[in-house]
Formats: sequence, C-alpha cells, structure tokens
Amino acid sequence: MSDIDAILQDFTRLKKASEELNSMKIIVGMVSGTSSDVLKIAHAHEYGDGKMPERSFIRASFDQDGQKLNEIVSVQINRVLDGKATVTAAANAIGAQAAQLVQNFIDDNRVKPQSNFARKTQHTTLYETGTHIRDRIAYEVRNS
Repeated sequence: MSDIDAILQDFTRLKKASEELNSMKIIVGMVSGTSSDVLKIAHAHEYGDGKMPERSFIRASFDQDGQKLNEIVSVQINRVLDGKATVTAAANAIGAQAAQLVQNFIDDNRVKPQSNFARKTQHTTLYETGTHIRDRIAYEVRNS
C-alpha cells in the first residue's frame, strides 16, 4: 500500500468517526425508565420550587467538575482518533464517567437535615441521604 493510500484510508476513518461523533448525544441524569415521582423530586431539587430552594446536583456537578469532564472527553476522543476505541465505546465511557461525577458530587455535598434525622418517620429523597436520586443517575447515548 502506498503512502497516499494509507493517508486516504486514515482520512476516511477519521471522517467517518467525526460524522458518528457529531450524530451522537450523551444524556446524563434522570434518563428513560425513571419513575415520574422520582423525576418530580429530582426536578424540585435541581431547580427549586415554591417550598424548597434550588439544590442543583446535575448542573452544579458539571460546573464544579467541568475540567475533569473536559479531560474525560479529550481522552476518549483521542482514543477514537488513534483508532484505539470505537465511537460507541468512547461515548459510553464518557457517559459512565460523567454519571459518576454527578454521583460523587451528591456524595460530597449531602445536605444535613434541619431536624433530628433519627426521629423522622418520612425521609425525603436527596435531602437526607441522596440514595433515591443518586442511585438513579445514569446516562444514555442517543443518535440525534
């Protein structure tokens, strides 16, 4: 194979990978399959409502860890460009690591209850423990 053929083959591979990347979206947060009750609670925490202030956990985690997310994306894109990973594998790796960043943010920023937690009979999601919402943070790779 001549040098020109190798360059053309590499160019074709890179072009195809770029087109695939451009057609994908990675959704991180509450993805399909999450119950509507959990979605309502997550929305109230993320944006606030008339009764409770905003306690962002998705946007805030990406604001806090934007540099880490950029590094994750860069590593995966470079793996695709070097021919070491498929676009789908890279998108899944980015999604999984981004979801983990949100879960870590929830773990690191738990809100303390205003009253004696042990005496409460009803526990609200994220507010006391974070487990209901935290455990439902996931990702999906979609074709746009």
